[in-house]
Amino acid sequence: MTLMEDLLLKGYIDENIDEGVKNSTADYIVRLLTFLAKSDGYISCKERDYIINYMETFEMNECEETWLFAQFDYARFNEYDKKIIVLLKNTINKLLDKKNLDFKILYMLINISLLDNENLNDTQIQIIGDFVEIFKLDADECDKIYNIIINKKVKPKENSTPTLDECYEILGLDKNCSQYDLKKRYAYLTKSYHPDKYNIDEMPNELKKELEDIYKKINFAYDRLKNTF
Repeated sequence: MTLMEDLLLKGYIDENIDEGVKNSTADYIVRLLTFLAKSDGYISCKERDYIINYMETFEMNECEETWLFAQFDYARFNEYDKKIIVLLKNTINKLLDKKNLDFKILYMLINISLLDNENLNDTQIQIIGDFVEIFKLDADECDKIYNIIINKKVKPKENSTPTLDECYEILGLDKNCSQYDLKKRYAYLTKSYHPDKYNIDEMPNELKKELEDIYKKINFAYDRLKNTF
């Protein structure tokens, strides 16, 4: 039984629904978000609100709204299938304006996975790993997006100055590191996070801003720690 037939039998949709609705990118994204949210056996209120807030970014008629909510319900009661990501990629390839979509979707997938958890569970790792593989995303760039979301979860209060301990954490160094270790780590991080490296259309603006903030923190942490030697 196809998804369309199943939803028709359950009364979710009208058999004359616009074909364009069925093929929209949002369908597959809603399903993926739901699969990730339910991977621990329960969809929390925060996760449900996250999915609904995504749906509400679209201007929808009643039929389209019913269809999107059907995607949410369908994913709740069915198992994840890698083919959904393949269908999503095929749909995106047909769009005229698809800049940033792969990174934006990845950001959403990781974000909802970490709303209630500190780490990804095995199912979330599988789904996100499939997405990275099928969309052929650079692993280092994906790690940076993951770290951005993790850092936002433990982000210190605005306008607060990082402590010495936080400076070590920002640079990923042990407190017993040498001056040589500090300089070597600083050179590596500034090269990795330099803003010029991300001055590309494919990178969403919000991620560029996060990377610029990280770059500033790296420089602040280095300036503070180098004076301790």
